[in-house]
Amino acid sequence: MNALFESLGYVFGYLLWFAYGLVKNFAVAILIFTVILRALQFPLQIKSQKSMAGTMRLQKKQQEIQEKYGKDREKVNEELSKLYEKENVSPTSGCMTSFIPMFLLLGVYYSIRNPLTNTLHIAKDSVNAALGFAKGLPVVGSSIEGYYGQISFMSLYPDVKNNAEFLAHTGFSDADIAKLDSFAEGFKMFGLNLLDMPNSHGLWSVFILFPILCFATSFATTFVSMKMNGQSLSLKGQQGCMNSMFLLMPLMSAWISYTVPAAIGLYWIYSSIIGFITTIIIHKFYNAQALTALDEARRIAYLEENEISVRRAVKAYSATEKPVLAKKPQGSGNRKKKKK
Repeated sequence: MNALFESLGYVFGYLLWFAYGLVKNFAVAILIFTVILRALQFPLQIKSQKSMAGTMRLQKKQQEIQEKYGKDREKVNEELSKLYEKENVSPTSGCMTSFIPMFLLLGVYYSIRNPLTNTLHIAKDSVNAALGFAKGLPVVGSSIEGYYGQISFMSLYPDVKNNAEFLAHTGFSDADIAKLDSFAEGFKMFGLNLLDMPNSHGLWSVFILFPILCFATSFATTFVSMKMNGQSLSLKGQQGCMNSMFLLMPLMSAWISYTVPAAIGLYWIYSSIIGFITTIIIHKFYNAQALTALDEARRIAYLEENEISVRRAVKAYSATEKPVLAKKPQGSGNRKKKKK
């Protein structure tokens, strides 16, 4: 699984490096990167919203089926499947789109966690040689150990880039050095290093704003989405269990952003804000009421079209059929005259 996300991070790194090349600022590059990813997800969001709205439109029919068949779960499921098939609604189609943002987040995480190999795409042997040299440096070398060795190296790079021994040991090409020089200058945002992790600065540093904003934007998006789809935030019963899962995601986003580089939290904040906007846009055109009205309009149009077709068929049939007049019996008039 780690290899899968590492590969995804390697691919995402090209997109992130492209965005960085446009603006030379990591914070703005992440914004461009997020907009592109969100644009790619937009069709899936529409599909998910249509499915959710369709399921909501069928709530009354679902209740009727459940009341009709009572505790016969097999029959209830069978009738619900028929209903979904008839109405062309898939109640599970939104599940995959719910996991896609997390899947993409992991790809972003790996592209940012290993900026040398996955974003700058420097040869792994050269990167390992550079990390090995940096680990041997007194005092600062200990920071290279661990999960975020490449990030720590980027923080040290401005201090070692002119070291002849460093250049001799790494085997970096001129193109690699140019990438590193450019990248090392672009991690600042309002004086904060986006490669730093909030938990390394403590709860009372300005870095705590990243997990706080992650929670706030994620919760706002979830709250608005649920409200727009007519869902309550009750924590009781089966609906409460589902709502608890929805509310768990903002808490997870806050905790994760507290323990990873600030750039990851910044991506999540951007993603939540853009998701908030797209949720409002999608709901305007694909909410349950609008889709119900559209279906009703289509049904009426279908009935009217059928009625017109029937009238035309009757008219055409009447025009081709000649009326047959009843013939008078021969000699009936003469017999009457004879009686007189």
